Amino acid sequence: MIVIPTVSLVALITFVLLGVNWSESIKNNTFRFTLKRRQLFAFLSLLVVIPFLIARVDANQVGIVYDPLSGGIQEYSLDEGYHIKAPWIEVYNIRTSLREENFEVTAQTGRIFDEDGTDRGGGQWATYEVTLQYRVQVDFAHRFYRNFGGDAPNIQTIEARVRAALQETSSQHNIFDILKGDLILVRAAAQDLLVDSMLELGITVESFIIRDVDAGVSIEAVVQDEAIAAKQREIAEKEQEAQLVRENTEKLSQEIRAEALIIRATAEAEAEALLASVTINAINVMYAGQFEDDADRTSFETTGEGGYLTIQEVADIVLTQLYYDTWDGKLPEVIASEDGLSLILPNRD
Repeated sequence: MIVIPTVSLVALITFVLLGVNWSESIKNNTFRFTLKRRQLFAFLSLLVVIPFLIARVDANQVGIVYDPLSGGIQEYSLDEGYHIKAPWIEVYNIRTSLREENFEVTAQTGRIFDEDGTDRGGGQWATYEVTLQYRVQVDFAHRFYRNFGGDAPNIQTIEARVRAALQETSSQHNIFDILKGDLILVRAAAQDLLVDSMLELGITVESFIIRDVDAGVSIEAVVQDEAIAAKQREIAEKEQEAQLVRENTEKLSQEIRAEALIIRATAEAEAEALLASVTINAINVMYAGQFEDDADRTSFETTGEGGYLTIQEVADIVLTQLYYDTWDGKLPEVIASEDGLSLILPNRD
């Protein structure tokens, strides 16, 4: 701001000095001033102001505008590149690249209640190791500059906001629930609070990560023992289920084998009965085919004369032929039919 009046004063003095007639002034002991062309060189000093008319904002930066004639820090900011400005306006550059801070924050957890609502105490302290990733955006850069007065934020201020967010969300869950899985709920709720809280500082939260939580050796031992016991119960239950599946599978296999045996036995019995029926029918047909009529048959069966084959002789011929046609080298078996005939059949096993 002081550059403008200084340059203006230098230009004015130069302009006056170049217009003084020094020889006459000294000779006559009076001040002689006349306008001359050389006085125009005085305005060259104003070229010094030109750099103050241009603002440069580098890559990954945002320009904060300070205008003393308009109330100081302005609500708008300048993007990357060159900008024309009034010489009295100053521009302060703030980084917009991603920043990261790591904290170790202690917060109190909620109380512990039984299923019937009995208060079992609680409120244990947990130590969180967290990482906050954030950046300054163009729209909120003026807030950042107002709060921190430059490019570097106050880490203690940011840590206080993180601690407040964790304390509010952590107190809504007891320490055992947090260690068993509610940690993800604590982190999500804390991040939501941080988004609004940090925005007040001109900071946009990109991510909030809880790397680890320490609840003390005794509490973590209890949780570990519960986890081991739960895993053992799970293994036992799965083993029982597997055993039940094996028993059911074996039972089903036995039932299938029994059913197959029944089907096979039934099929064999039906096949043998059918074979016996067909054989008997063939014997009867062959025996009856010898006679020209019923009178010849009746006469033969009564007197035994006529040269015909008896039914036993026909049966021997048919069964003998059937035996040789179907014999597989195994001993035959004998089946007694209902009409007294003994059928000798090949062994089919």
